[in-house]
Amino acid sequence: MPLNLGFQSIREVRILYRNKCFYTEFVYQTEKITIQVDKSKVLGIDHGLNNWLTCVSQVGR
Repeated sequence: MPLNLGFQSIREVRILYRNKCFYTEFVYQTEKITIQVDKSKVLGIDHGLNNWLTCVSQVGR
């Protein structure tokens, strides 16, 4: 049993057989987190051929 997961939050336990091994997946419920977003600020991300990522910000950083 993982130490960071309590018995109360577990909703489902899946035992999977893959690559000649058994894996256990714990499905648990978490609290809903709401994030306040400032919609006036924009970040554009472009994955290119020569660069991994190119980012352009409206803020100027």
